[in-house]
Amino acid sequence: MKYNVLLMAMLLSGSCVANELPSFLDANDINNAEFSCLEAEQTYSKNDQKYVDILWNETLQYLQSYAVALTNSENGPCLNSDEAMYDSTDGGKNMCIMDRRDMKLLVKNIYQVINNPDKAKKCFGARENVDWIYSPGGKLAQNSPVAKWLKRTTFDSFFDTKVTNKDVRKLGKEFTKHFTEMVTGNEVKMPSAFPTDISANTLPNLWAAAGWYPMYAEESKRNDKNYNNIRGGYAYAEIFGHWGLLRIDAINDEKVGAEVGMTVQSVNTLYPYHNHAISEIYYNMRVPACANEFKSFAIREDSPLIQTVKEDDKVRQVQFDAGQHNGHTMWLSSSADRDPLMYFHQNTIHAFDVDGSCEAKPEERAIVSVWARSNAHDKRNDYGTTLLCESAKNPGTPAHKDEVIQCDLTKMKW
Repeated sequence: MKYNVLLMAMLLSGSCVANELPSFLDANDINNAEFSCLEAEQTYSKNDQKYVDILWNETLQYLQSYAVALTNSENGPCLNSDEAMYDSTDGGKNMCIMDRRDMKLLVKNIYQVINNPDKAKKCFGARENVDWIYSPGGKLAQNSPVAKWLKRTTFDSFFDTKVTNKDVRKLGKEFTKHFTEMVTGNEVKMPSAFPTDISANTLPNLWAAAGWYPMYAEESKRNDKNYNNIRGGYAYAEIFGHWGLLRIDAINDEKVGAEVGMTVQSVNTLYPYHNHAISEIYYNMRVPACANEFKSFAIREDSPLIQTVKEDDKVRQVQFDAGQHNGHTMWLSSSADRDPLMYFHQNTIHAFDVDGSCEAKPEERAIVSVWARSNAHDKRNDYGTTLLCESAKNPGTPAHKDEVIQCDLTKMKW
């Protein structure tokens, strides 16, 4: 593969060097960039700083490899770009992901960080005082000196003390018990676009200590439309972004919308139909146990298959018949080896179905993804809110694959 020798040296050693830029980026915007942080620079004792440095070096490796993957054109027809599925209907629709302006900006932000690491590091911290992000615990944390130093509250404690639904708590404890097996081992594999492995197999401190959040586990009105097994079997961590370790407000006086991290979803679960105003991408990092184990659904808001029910100046309520006779053909398979990259435009209705029936040890398996949102700085469009769809027949209850579903789509402001 045609990767710069210095780039590879940086990835393998954690050292900081200037990196070759994709041709669509202007070096004048990258080199000597100036950073504005979301909070004051954190200071640590000499002893503590060594753990922060480990976390920082693994963060740089994660971001570097990710940027290279997004701009890698060796596996398809694109120029300086990987190819992504963006709509699963009509046999599936693909595009060159770098055709999107928001993706170019996300990659630009990453290169501004990795080419100016000393400046960017001023916006980086271990977030040790944040009480709503957690350690997965288990062997992953036990084998990480950074996680042991941080002493974050564990998933185990979270599900014991923060979760009132007994079924969700039980499922969450099972998720916690096997989290290490879910994110490590031979089943976890990087898509070929990545120059290096950035999974927990290679970056154990980042995956153990980034700070995870089981976003659906606690009680909320939104969860009336959710499934208990997702509430107890899903978590994400954010590395770069407003809620992550690297918290940058602006670079060269331009607001930063990049939000990058990872997600884990247990097998034998359906992440329900949902949407949000912010564009989102996933790279699948799992080798499936059978051909159609990981299936994804995506339909854009302007599809003729979507019908508007009612609308006001903020929201358009729509319906889609998920149970139509050919509905099953609208779910496409994905894995680390097959169509691993997905891009969801703003308001795209999407869902993930993970069938664990072919897994020998389903309790130890999950779909693992590199995840990002691209324009998270635009708070006019309800930054951070994921809206779950519902049953059109029984509003307020989860939307199933065999019925008409109903979703509220945000009316975007520009």
